[in-house]
Amino acid sequence: MIAIFPQLAACATSKDTEKLAVLVRTQFGFTSPTIDASELLKSIGIESEALDLDCSGNLLVRDEKGQFSVIALVPSGLTKDVRQFRLAHLLGHFLLHVQSGIAGGTYKDHGFRELTCPYARYLSGTSAAGIKATSSEEAAAEDLADEFAAAVLLPKSLMEAAAAKGAKVAEMADFFGCSPDLVACRLARLGLVKQDVGAGKKSSQAKSNANAGGGMARLREIASRLEGSAGTPSRK
Repeated sequence: MIAIFPQLAACATSKDTEKLAVLVRTQFGFTSPTIDASELLKSIGIESEALDLDCSGNLLVRDEKGQFSVIALVPSGLTKDVRQFRLAHLLGHFLLHVQSGIAGGTYKDHGFRELTCPYARYLSGTSAAGIKATSSEEAAAEDLADEFAAAVLLPKSLMEAAAAKGAKVAEMADFFGCSPDLVACRLARLGLVKQDVGAGKKSSQAKSNANAGGGMARLREIASRLEGSAGTPSRK
């Protein structure tokens, strides 16, 4: 049975993913820079399991006469980094989009089904808005869960402290137990790395490509590189 925590629910309502990530870590005793996402979910009451899926993951929410149970499913064969981010992403969905409804007795859905790889989407800088058959509301929920996943795996305050001390990406990756790619992307999104004029032009071009569908091609390229056939995201 899932437990609801009022402090977390209140923070989730504000959509402040950075603060929510810190609260989750501290409330459940995950103060080490490196965390096990599956253990974090378990401490909240969410079981996780790897199965042969036809999608990139599921957050299943079951209401048994007012008693809710939640399970996070991910595809078998994922690399450690992809699995960690995907579980953290599904936790983000629960905290941001499910728990307040359960607490208020208004939640009537059955969870979330992932159509593409959240980790690849985050690295590519592609919004979920580019996925076919995804409404603007659903896309916003996916993007917010992506931001939460990055924040809980790589807390902002610790990233800022490491950057201030001049730590290199590889050193941070080892310190947090995350991939250098994820660390570099998180640093950029937090504005902790300088971006030259050429990079800025590339960033603008990437955004233009994403709007034109190029972002989805990049997402698929990253996903295929990160995952084996068992974990490659499929769409409806």
